[in-house]
Amino acid sequence: MNMNIGQGQGYESYFGPSSELVDIAQFLSSTAEFQQGSSSGSLTSESSAAKKIQAGWSALPTEKQSQIEAECSVSDFQGELSRITQNPRLTAHITHSYHVFVHTVLDNASNSNRRKRKRPNMPDSSTEHPEVRTLQEKLNNVQLQSWPMMVNSAMFIRPPKQADHNALTETKLLAFGGDASKEGRHALVFATVYNTLSWGHRLLSRSSQHVLLSSQSLGDLFDCIPCTSNEMAEEYVDEDGTTKWKEPAVRESAGAVICIEDVAYGDGQSEDDYSDKLIDHLKTLPKTSVPEISKGPLMHDTIFSTLPIRLHKPYWLLHAGDCEHFIVFEHIRLHHQSDPPPSKFPLTTQMTPPLLDTCRACSKAPAVYAVCGDMRLGESPFVICAPCWRWMGNPRAEDAHKISVVPLPKHELGWGGQ
Repeated sequence: MNMNIGQGQGYESYFGPSSELVDIAQFLSSTAEFQQGSSSGSLTSESSAAKKIQAGWSALPTEKQSQIEAECSVSDFQGELSRITQNPRLTAHITHSYHVFVHTVLDNASNSNRRKRKRPNMPDSSTEHPEVRTLQEKLNNVQLQSWPMMVNSAMFIRPPKQADHNALTETKLLAFGGDASKEGRHALVFATVYNTLSWGHRLLSRSSQHVLLSSQSLGDLFDCIPCTSNEMAEEYVDEDGTTKWKEPAVRESAGAVICIEDVAYGDGQSEDDYSDKLIDHLKTLPKTSVPEISKGPLMHDTIFSTLPIRLHKPYWLLHAGDCEHFIVFEHIRLHHQSDPPPSKFPLTTQMTPPLLDTCRACSKAPAVYAVCGDMRLGESPFVICAPCWRWMGNPRAEDAHKISVVPLPKHELGWGGQ
């Protein structure tokens, strides 16, 4: 969808430049020869350049080929790297050394007058294990001038963000959706989902990353996106007239629409779904500020191989009333024999752990309730942990009916592993 809708132009620095329109069906057709080659374990190309390179390599003597392969080999580096990463003592030393170097570079490059944090120091080499001393001597003897970090390196270093973490310890196999088990050629579509930040609506944070088959649908992508909106407690009135809340047992969509290339794909849950409501709303806005959006087929009936999409362009997703996401297709490639079988798709490869609210009473434990209307707390809503809420005690009888205690999401639906 055009970025003029929603929060708009502030997002342009996060993405792009976008590619030309990609026709996935045409991509599959044009790469049929490569798919056939991969089934026998090798990829072939009919291009003249590839043939020329192959002929030149074959014309070299066997001894020359072996010499070139030895020069280009990284087996020695790979073996040394594997040895270090498999040794906890060496890995800990490398990690600590890296943090010391980074802190030193950032400290020296900073012009701030604020008091600087205590700099971590390298341990005394005389007390280190012999393995660590040997490794450090090798690193000290590296002759590359680009090996040590210089002050200018600070321009390319940033602290880790929440989106750099992954709630998954291994790829999550969802194994649902459409024609994933059909035989034939498949392309893999890599999608990244971004959320707007509640404390800065012009800022985005990566939420999750997914891989789908070209034979699967937009609806399959929507179904595998984890979102805290799916875990909001549901309000109901008890038999005695008291308003209570219950946690959702399953993920249920309250309506959704995805806009791709000025076409709105609704979920069809009602006769007048989100796509119809979006188009009706746009008609009330000045035509100069919004694009012409047309209604498309249902998202669960729209497979990727029928879609023209652009890589690195954000597409707008709205669901659960006012919950917005932006979907960016990062790249498209053929399904390879080393990939999971088609029946295992879609995959979720990354999910950013959601940030938990801290109890505003003790400022230590994660909050589990949002309390509304309780005058004792000074603000409404007030997020609080279970022990602090118990210690608050029961409110006065005449005020009890004014207070609502809403359980906060536990981040269990859609956030687990396989």
